Amino acid sequence: MSKNFNRAFVTGAAGMIGSNTARQLLADGMSVVGVDNLWRGRLENIADLLPNPKFSFRHADIIADQDWHRDLRSDDSLIHIADIVAGIGYVFANEWSVFQKNMLINTAVARVVNAAQPSRFIYLGTACSYPQSLQRSVTGSVLSEAAKFPADPESGYGWSKLAGEIEFRLATKGTQTRFTVLDLHNVYGWPCVYRDGTAQVIPSLINRALHSTDRKLTVWGDGKQGRAFVHVRDVVSAIRLALAYEGTGSTFMIGPDCCTTIGEVAELIRAHPRVSIDQIVFDASRPTGDIGRYADATLAIRELGWKSSVPFADGVHELIDRIIDDLR
Repeated sequence: MSKNFNRAFVTGAAGMIGSNTARQLLADGMSVVGVDNLWRGRLENIADLLPNPKFSFRHADIIADQDWHRDLRSDDSLIHIADIVAGIGYVFANEWSVFQKNMLINTAVARVVNAAQPSRFIYLGTACSYPQSLQRSVTGSVLSEAAKFPADPESGYGWSKLAGEIEFRLATKGTQTRFTVLDLHNVYGWPCVYRDGTAQVIPSLINRALHSTDRKLTVWGDGKQGRAFVHVRDVVSAIRLALAYEGTGSTFMIGPDCCTTIGEVAELIRAHPRVSIDQIVFDASRPTGDIGRYADATLAIRELGWKSSVPFADGVHELIDRIIDDLR
């Protein structure tokens, strides 16, 4: 970690990525201001951080609240995580709402960044912003930074995240702020939402498996669709490296170089010794989203020194244990 930055503002600080990021930055010796409206984030996710004198939490609506950024300075860093994100069912059932709220959130943050000009501004983008035509194969749909345009995301969520990136580039143009985009593939880990309709694929499947009354696990689609899953600890690693980065790159693909099918995820869940599932059932009537994608992380590896380090099976089984313990 660079020693040039003493304080970081983290939006979405009570969520999965935000809480892990805040915790690690505090361990690095930085002060952290966490901001969250607690829509999906939970105070219990950061309960261990609240007594830390270097951590402060601001319960704020980024769109409406003008106070959360009152003391953001030019020598601070801003890590923007707080957008509306959820599982595929929620995203496609609420496309306009997701799009509109993300646009409002990101415009509010862009105004703050343009006025305060923090030294570093890191935005967590998404592979969902890449053209849908490039996400049609489990074995051949590799995404790299140069493939983002011409733009054609599949969902309103993907469009909103891409529009946010464009707005942030304009807001930081000609300023002293170093702007970095980390385009994340499917992030998983603890703490996560797993019990409601906003849950993403891995925690949703784990929850279904743990609550199955007939020892069957239902998977949306035919199970052949896939994603490149990246553990939250690897995402935090990328954020730390981006804070210290002094090169000329501005966009980095963060994810593994392989695609895991949802059927394979279900089998991995079934194999856990604390899970009791005899049969996996596929429901082709439910939405599946993009067929497949994975990352060409060459630029992140070369420029940031980043790599995916958490083995997928280990990460999933660790998450199962954490959810089981949380349900007690």
